[in-house]
Amino acid sequence: MSSIYGRLPVSGHYLRKRLRLAGFARRLAAFALMLLVTSLAIFRLGAIVPQALIGLLLLTAGVAALALLISLYGLVRVWFQGVAGGGAALGAFVLASIVLSPFAYTAYLAAVNPRTNAAYTDGLDPDGPAAVIEPQAPADAPVVAAPEAALAEPSVVPGRRFVATAPRVYAAARVVLDDLGWQVGGVVAEGPASAVVAAPELAGGDLGVSGAGDIPIPTARAGIDAEAAPDPLDRPDSEQYRISAIARDLLFALPSDISIRIVQDGDESFVDLQSVSRSIDVDFGQNRRFIERFLEDLDTAMAGLETVDTGG
Repeated sequence: MSSIYGRLPVSGHYLRKRLRLAGFARRLAAFALMLLVTSLAIFRLGAIVPQALIGLLLLTAGVAALALLISLYGLVRVWFQGVAGGGAALGAFVLASIVLSPFAYTAYLAAVNPRTNAAYTDGLDPDGPAAVIEPQAPADAPVVAAPEAALAEPSVVPGRRFVATAPRVYAAARVVLDDLGWQVGGVVAEGPASAVVAAPELAGGDLGVSGAGDIPIPTARAGIDAEAAPDPLDRPDSEQYRISAIARDLLFALPSDISIRIVQDGDESFVDLQSVSRSIDVDFGQNRRFIERFLEDLDTAMAGLETVDTGG
């Protein structure tokens, strides 16, 4: 008898309906994920400009949002009506959520950070006269001047005060810069302590330069191994150092011009920084994070010495 029932066709209300758009939503979400990864890759390679990247990201967000809506509709039908195809709908929901998570995080950063493209420590006034040295950008990187309105409400980070001499703090800062991988554009040593490096006496008069200045670094000659070249960060002991560097964020590699000032006052040395985005008007707090990361690593490098925040 079981064989007889086994041949009976199944029809009518015993057939479960199946989601028609679940597979389409999953393919749509997969396309959005591929578009996101591809857009970031070709931008990092320099094949497109930031404006084109913004357009691709908006397209990616729109496609992922559509896939998310379709998957949510399918999951609701699976839950309340028992429709088949829940696996495809769930896969589309997961893929779309992965694609939209960076956009959601960016929206969160935009909400909690001021609309600015700059940050500085409380010891530096970005409008002050010659507080920091001008950044030295690579020759192939055009500098885009930031609008004045973008600096109306910069992020302010507490600076540092170390019970140590400026040369010792500068040595620790060099270690931090090397660990962070920031591109150093220039270093200036100033102050009475720089006079410890005496200029050679030349026949025909004193042609040395008195006062502050950089020590000339000999260029590598043919036949000399490049590893034997002197460290470009080597500077004489001084009471004040000014460093310019370029930092880039991990995802987009957008450059920010960093200025670092180390000043000795008695037995203490003060460290202040300024960071300004070169090509965007809103940094979503990236420049503040650059400064905080440098100061945290500097605290670690100066472990064992007394450190005090200069701000509240």
